[in-house]
Amino acid sequence: MNANIEDDGLEVYFMDVGQADSILLINSNKAMLIDAGDTDAEDIIIPYIKSLGIEKLDVVIFTHPHKDHIGSGSKVIESFYIGKIYMSSKTTTTKTFEKLLDSIELKGVDLIIPNAGDKIEFGNCDVTVLGPVKEYNEINDNSIVVKVDYNDTKFLFTGDMEENSEKDIIDTFVNLDVDVLKVAHHGSETSSSYVFLREVSPKYAVISCGIDNDYKHPQEKILSRLNDVGAEIFRTDKMGTIVAKSNGKEITFNQAGIKSSNNSDNDKDTNQMLDITYIGNLNSKKLHLDICKSLPSEKNKVYFNSREKAIKDGYEPCSQCNP
Repeated sequence: MNANIEDDGLEVYFMDVGQADSILLINSNKAMLIDAGDTDAEDIIIPYIKSLGIEKLDVVIFTHPHKDHIGSGSKVIESFYIGKIYMSSKTTTTKTFEKLLDSIELKGVDLIIPNAGDKIEFGNCDVTVLGPVKEYNEINDNSIVVKVDYNDTKFLFTGDMEENSEKDIIDTFVNLDVDVLKVAHHGSETSSSYVFLREVSPKYAVISCGIDNDYKHPQEKILSRLNDVGAEIFRTDKMGTIVAKSNGKEITFNQAGIKSSNNSDNDKDTNQMLDITYIGNLNSKKLHLDICKSLPSEKNKVYFNSREKAIKDGYEPCSQCNP
């Protein structure tokens, strides 16, 4: 049994592991880990989990066998008591993947390849496997996708799934609305299609990516799409580890996200109430005053409560309105 963990509520830790994924969920004295970062993430993941008093990972999900999701998996398995491990059917011949399989075998842990529609036992949560619906040629599309319902609150964890898998999930399942979406593939434009995002309709979107990564994740198209569907955005490259807590009815975060310009429905009174003075252009990364004549279209706007926050997020002041 895990020690010193509160039974009430669901806690979700989106650990800052650079250009990779590793997410820890805690509920009712149970712990579930989704992915284990890259090969250099063990010094972050293992101490962080242990600092929360966790000795056993009741559920471990490796969404797919890419190095940035399983890299520290073998070390994690060696460091904790493990309940069950879930993996997709897709395999690779990399040393990282083979080392992971060796660690699982040595530990003698149950290894399960789930099917869409399967349930995973985890605390007082209802955990449903949504994908992959079938086997794909592309490894990313074979990512295990799970929806976690805790009373009235809903979370969706997507691995690196891309548009083919998104389409099949939409065609297979009804009522995909969630509160929190773990944005697929670190914010790559090959994922998070408009159709999928409108079906999921997240209030909050969390992107796990590295600072100044070579892939330019999250890509501007994805930030624009998330803005369009009204999601408040959280990014590990900008904010570090992100913690979401649910009491079953409401979800709170350990810090403020980037609010969507569409949350206000273009209502000036709402904007004034939020004391929004600065407007950023998601495409040009320019920062404007709300009276500037060069404001971007609504879909490309992001609002800031302070100039300091906008500059910190990489926005450059407009030369016309000089915010």
